[in-house]
Amino acid sequence: MPLLIAGGVLLGSGIALDLSFRLQMARLGHWAPLFKGGSFNYAEYHRVRIKQGWAKWPVYVMWALYVCGIGLLVAGFFAYFGTQPQRGV
Repeated sequence: MPLLIAGGVLLGSGIALDLSFRLQMARLGHWAPLFKGGSFNYAEYHRVRIKQGWAKWPVYVMWALYVCGIGLLVAGFFAYFGTQPQRGV
């Protein structure tokens, strides 16, 4: 169960970072990222980031949170719902 919770927290943190990037873009007048959903291309964000002087590491942290969160959710799913082999009776 702790793996499931940790995975959910990491995914939630990644989603919060993604939303903050999209809101930063919207504040500058780029409204399309708010409506693109999963098809948002971060190359556009990186172009604007360079002009605005924003750091690039938060995007990499967001992707790491997504990957680790999904990994923990998968591991937690298998641990919680039992993947132990059955002994022959």
